[in-house]
Amino acid sequence: MEKEIIIAIVGGTGSLGRGLTLRLARPKIRVIVGSRDQGRAQQAADELNRILGKELIVGKLNSEAIKEAEFIIVAVPYEGHEQMVKELGNGLKNKIVVDAVVPLRKGKPFVPPAGSALQEAQTILGLEIPVVGALHNISAVDLQDAHSSLGDVLVCGDSDVAKQKVMEIIQLLGARAFDAGPAANAYIIDVVRCA
Repeated sequence: MEKEIIIAIVGGTGSLGRGLTLRLARPKIRVIVGSRDQGRAQQAADELNRILGKELIVGKLNSEAIKEAEFIIVAVPYEGHEQMVKELGNGLKNKIVVDAVVPLRKGKPFVPPAGSALQEAQTILGLEIPVVGALHNISAVDLQDAHSSLGDVLVCGDSDVAKQKVMEIIQLLGARAFDAGPAANAYIIDVVRCA
């Protein structure tokens, strides 16, 4: 790693966001915990820094967090997914968006009208902003346990360049990443995650 990698996690105060932050935060990787509430974002960052024993994480409003980052991981519950992507909108230009959202209704997977959360986000953002689906099969519990093996992660999307960069980030988590094809395959990965 030659240059610093900057990753913003939208929904970073939730269990998935916290787990991802703990696994990613290290020298040369700057993780920004994003939230709709600045106080909650900073509180989460402070707690995670205490766990790590280092000051590696900062907390910011989502709109501020995405300004600095090259990679934006969306880790919100599905109920808030569409609204969050719309709110971030143009602020995601020249970024790679990683959609880790699994559409669930009362704990059960379902196929949203767009086909998947990834396809929903891609429709909202347009084709100029690459959206990659990944991290659907890793539990927040495993992410927060430094000794837990994360296994394999399927990555899909319509930009091969973006997928390759995301697969490199996933390897930094301690998981193996595999190209699972185009964005249209995301609904299969969402359903398999919950099976």
